[in-house]
Amino acid sequence: MKMNHGALRAAAALALSLWAGLASGQSDPLISKTISHVLADQDGFWAFAGDGLHFSRIDPFKEPLDIRNGSLPFKAGIRGGVGRKASALVFFDNRSADTTFAGIAALGQDGKSPMDSILFVRPAGQNKAVTVGVEFSALALWHDTVVVGGGNAGFALAKAKPEGQGALGGDSLIFRALPEDEDTAIAALRCAIGKACLVSPIAEVADKIGFPDSVAALAVDSASGDSVWLLIGTHTGLRRGLLSGRAFPEISLPTAKPGSPIHIERIHADAARNILWVFSGSEYFFSGDHGRTFHTVPRIAGIVSSPDSLTGFSPVPEAANIDDTTFINFNLDNPGLVAFRKDTVLANRGTGDFADLILDAADSLPIQRGQGRLTDIAVVRKGGRTALMAGSTSKGLFLRKTGGSNGGAWANVNSLKELKGGLEEVITFPTLFSGTAPDGSPEFVNLGYRLKKDGKVTITVYNYAMEKVKTIVKNARRTGGGNRSENPAEDRWDGKDASGRHVSVGTYYILIQTDKGEKGWGKAIAVHGRGL
Repeated sequence: MKMNHGALRAAAALALSLWAGLASGQSDPLISKTISHVLADQDGFWAFAGDGLHFSRIDPFKEPLDIRNGSLPFKAGIRGGVGRKASALVFFDNRSADTTFAGIAALGQDGKSPMDSILFVRPAGQNKAVTVGVEFSALALWHDTVVVGGGNAGFALAKAKPEGQGALGGDSLIFRALPEDEDTAIAALRCAIGKACLVSPIAEVADKIGFPDSVAALAVDSASGDSVWLLIGTHTGLRRGLLSGRAFPEISLPTAKPGSPIHIERIHADAARNILWVFSGSEYFFSGDHGRTFHTVPRIAGIVSSPDSLTGFSPVPEAANIDDTTFINFNLDNPGLVAFRKDTVLANRGTGDFADLILDAADSLPIQRGQGRLTDIAVVRKGGRTALMAGSTSKGLFLRKTGGSNGGAWANVNSLKELKGGLEEVITFPTLFSGTAPDGSPEFVNLGYRLKKDGKVTITVYNYAMEKVKTIVKNARRTGGGNRSENPAEDRWDGKDASGRHVSVGTYYILIQTDKGEKGWGKAIAVHGRGL
């Protein structure tokens, strides 16, 4: 076996040295219009650009949204990750001719990303079809136990370090391969963290047991008592066994093609609600008994081309839960989300609540055919407020909030800009308005502000995504140092856009700026709007 030991040492040194702090800025615009992954912890979201390296950290509960941008110090973008309480674990691979540089990084809210890595080294000519598939392929988290998918090497268990201290707590990973048509996982590779790991043993295992199942998806589910189940999606089907056990038999799925291998690509589990979804490239299955049995769900009108098969997932669906409601981005006939209560599709009542079926722009999600696809989806809940965030391939992020004063309308936050004030306080009254009074007369948002100097004032209304809705006054002369509302007949908004139509339900920002450089913002919330 030939090996360039100098290059190997250099690569291993690189694996140890990629530990970096991240630059970030307060309330920046979203990092990209193409979002590949969205992760959540208890305080907010990470939205990753299409390259998997640049990200926006977003607190959805601040007004305006707090967006901080950063980038990871890797050569290859992340492939996925999981959220923790106040951080996230992400994983990536960077493959070359003879090696795969694989890493798991702890992404903290402080902008640091300490990383643990393994350099998988593939001896030339030794079952390369098997060894080339040894990589980091999936990640799951159960309390402080990390489950790492290793592709053809199977999976490994590790302890997570306390948040703020790094990624993995151990010094090595022991990968357990999954022989085809066998239930018992076999210890195949022991790889030291931060070192080079020869993957020739997996070739030897393959010679004895046949090509092992390649791990593509992981999830952990807890039944009653102390039973914690590991769900493993492979290129041949779904396996299930106790997290601490050795046996992982294949679970029968009601596929439309019985007897054929099913490549499982996503698993979504919410153990507290007894919800478990499994997705292949063309089918999906639901379990209400912690993965013991699965069934298909009824046809979704307008989404499924035929009652007994599903095709066209692009990409494979992602899912997120709010209580017993699951949102899934099927991306079939229309780019959009489908909401299930357990395994039953929710009817669209057009209320703006989470109990809606979201299909396209007509149902409030501002994305249509030809404008890109939805990618990842995540949920954050804080007190009585909930934020649901969905990424897309060309229109950035979509955010929907409920609770408090939030009406549940979708907003595209891709062009959110920093709001800076130079004026004294800008007052908007009323803050909540419907556009029409009870007697049918027009209702206005009145603006109060005080200029330091005489100047020309321009007042502009923006929606939640910071897209211009209407200019109220432009270069109007106002006197400095006077009353807060020198011209109340002009310094007000009627709740309509530039075309004279009532705006939709949602939050709106009103910018007041002068030719002397003074600037200030007010906020108004429309509680009644177009189409409602």
